[in-house]
Amino acid sequence: MPSRFIRIASRLLPLALLCVFIAACPPRKQITSNAPAFRLQLINSRPLLFSPAIPAQQPFGQPILLKLAANNESPPTSLACSISRGMFRLERDPGDSDFQVVIAPPNKWLGPNFLVSDETDALEQLYIFLGYIDEADRAGCFAPSQIHARDYILQNVPTPPAASLFNAYGYRIERSGVDLKPNLRLKIERAYFSSPEKSDKNYLGVSSVFFDVTTDSQGSVRFQQAQPLQYSPASLAQSDHEGSRDLGILALKPQKYYRVLFYTHQVPTDRNFSAALIGADDSSRLDQFEQNIRADAGAPCSSSPHDDIQCLEFRGFVTLSVQIRIELNGQPKFVDWGTQVRNIVPGKSRKSLKIQRLFANSYFPVNFNRTDPNILGLAVVGGDRLTW
Repeated sequence: MPSRFIRIASRLLPLALLCVFIAACPPRKQITSNAPAFRLQLINSRPLLFSPAIPAQQPFGQPILLKLAANNESPPTSLACSISRGMFRLERDPGDSDFQVVIAPPNKWLGPNFLVSDETDALEQLYIFLGYIDEADRAGCFAPSQIHARDYILQNVPTPPAASLFNAYGYRIERSGVDLKPNLRLKIERAYFSSPEKSDKNYLGVSSVFFDVTTDSQGSVRFQQAQPLQYSPASLAQSDHEGSRDLGILALKPQKYYRVLFYTHQVPTDRNFSAALIGADDSSRLDQFEQNIRADAGAPCSSSPHDDIQCLEFRGFVTLSVQIRIELNGQPKFVDWGTQVRNIVPGKSRKSLKIQRLFANSYFPVNFNRTDPNILGLAVVGGDRLTW
């Protein structure tokens, strides 16, 4: 039987896609097409990116309503399947037996400096709500699907174009964590010096290695080495005893969730941590472990019991960065984390620019006003297709 978890039609039929029901008169439309698509709209002169599941008629001041298909075997009155946290709710849809997800209105997702939301507690409400959603998922509330309920909800949060990494990976610079998904690549670079005093005079060289983020047949995240460990200069390989430690990523067990924790914004300069890679089959357990490891950033992974957690830390003069796989005029290319459209598309090509983005495992166009320069600030995410 086909999954009813999320009613998104792979054939791009509008009525099948738009499982969001809002009864109100729309404000002045900026997007004339009624076909399912991402769209960039202005609210109070500030841009927001909307998912294909949110119709153009969505009132900016009213909650966004989504649907998740219910598991037929879940009890209709299960407490785990009924959630309320501030502006976010999960409840039985009054019109059928499925679930209705209520998230904060579009005008609550506009914040200064393109931080998501100017509501002081809206994001914290969302994070707590998503934790309860994970519990509901484990309790069997939702019909089986290839996309987790948490991910689907995140995909539907309206964001400023520069913050679209939040939709795809739950990333915000304040938390400095990235939920790893396919179409991402990890790059590890380690520098070497002839003495503990690190300076240009003592610099010996650098090693680098890449790992692609993939999933196995069970949908768990795993890592595949994209190329051999490389040294520059090549002679460095004869004396290096540290670079091979980075290959420890291949020993990590597949887990449903993996997350990169960057310590740049949290750790004092006297710490020798750069980043950590953590994984678990339980997202709430992973959230808790992240809180613990951030609270004691000087402690190694082995300092606290975590039998159900995979943890690999990166110490020393090493950087761990994330790259994103996209397509430019049909050619695959990896770009750095945080790359925006303006960084990869020639300025004169905006009039012919077309963008496609994945949503619920299908591609949809990104609609925008050709005269609106805000599209240039769109942060690309894995799988994006750009042509011009």
